[in-house]
Amino acid sequence: MSRRLLALLAALFLACVAAPVPAHAAVTSEAVFNNPVSDKAAIQNRIVQLIEGADAGSTIRMSMFYATDATIPNALIAARNNGRDVQIVFDKTMAGTAIHSSLAAALGTDTAQGSWVLVCPSGRGCIGDRPLYGSVSLNHNKFFLFSGTGGTADVVVQSSANLHTGRDGLGGWNSALVLAGNSGVYDAYAAYFTDLKNQRVNNNYYDTRAPVTSGNAKVHFYPRREGTSSPTDPAEDTLTTVLDHVQCTGNSSVGTVDGTHRTIVRVAMGIFSRTHLAQKLLNLDRAGCYVEVAVNYNKDSASEVSSMNELVKTTGAYNGINVRYYCTADPIWIHSKYLLVEGKYYGVPDRKIVWTGSHNWSWNSLRQADEALLQLEDNTIFDRFRSNYYTVRVSSGIRSAGNGTAARC
Repeated sequence: MSRRLLALLAALFLACVAAPVPAHAAVTSEAVFNNPVSDKAAIQNRIVQLIEGADAGSTIRMSMFYATDATIPNALIAARNNGRDVQIVFDKTMAGTAIHSSLAAALGTDTAQGSWVLVCPSGRGCIGDRPLYGSVSLNHNKFFLFSGTGGTADVVVQSSANLHTGRDGLGGWNSALVLAGNSGVYDAYAAYFTDLKNQRVNNNYYDTRAPVTSGNAKVHFYPRREGTSSPTDPAEDTLTTVLDHVQCTGNSSVGTVDGTHRTIVRVAMGIFSRTHLAQKLLNLDRAGCYVEVAVNYNKDSASEVSSMNELVKTTGAYNGINVRYYCTADPIWIHSKYLLVEGKYYGVPDRKIVWTGSHNWSWNSLRQADEALLQLEDNTIFDRFRSNYYTVRVSSGIRSAGNGTAARC
């Protein structure tokens, strides 16, 4: 072999050895949505990318209701094997499952160590332990925390999806909000995660760890106890307060495109059973807001029937709420849990605000379950959520009701 060829091969070898490993892109705040027909794994894939991009020496935390799909758990095990700390809190539902066993073998269960997995105690959530209306408390959370990923510190992923191939995961409509670099919100989630780990009962956790506002974001944690003898008292309800402060007129640049700029309220919800919230939406429609709702509808749930009966009432001049719904037997569900307000809120016009998280509009989510609700005022992310709503409301198999037309399953 000639000296020139040897020199060339040596140079090529050194170039390959010295070539830098491609860095993961810096993380920015974004909204991610799956499509249960054409892009089921969009949220899952993004979370895996964030796990794979976790910075050396960083910590990844996950609080999740349950998992039957091993994709994200396997990515977390790989991250642990690559030197990242991985900490996981599951609901009691995961005790004894194959995925929990594999995570326990890889991470351990000693919460004094850098990596571990635990499940909440039997018969309760990790914080809430209140039985109510025939159901027990849950750790219903679906969030991820990255101390650093892609070179970006303090990344929160608040999702609506369980780690499941069915309708509450890949097979249903779900959303995820990635919030990057907001240390105030990140620290609030991290403190909440620690409380989930410590498993001390607190059925009024909402008041103990008060909502935290940081920049354009605010986070609320649950359960939240009522202030009277009735769990169904609407006064101690975060969403009651939100809807009470929506005003239908006074905008100049957002809202309806008919020249009036009336405020628009949109709801996409997995479970809608707090009837007073349906009544508030109806009242907003009567006051001139444009209101539309996309929900799952369980005709065998008295509280969901009561809520739907309010949503479909006629309101006269404004033609009632635009209702889209799936029935419980349908192959696809809405599993997202978000509220969009486009207009006047707390006396300030022309705002665009998203509320999203694991929190259904159900009594369980408000009074019993370990939950998180993340609020963000960001025009770009709001527009992504609005586009997702447009997609859901015209999706194949979705049904319509409203303005006096009943929902039927």
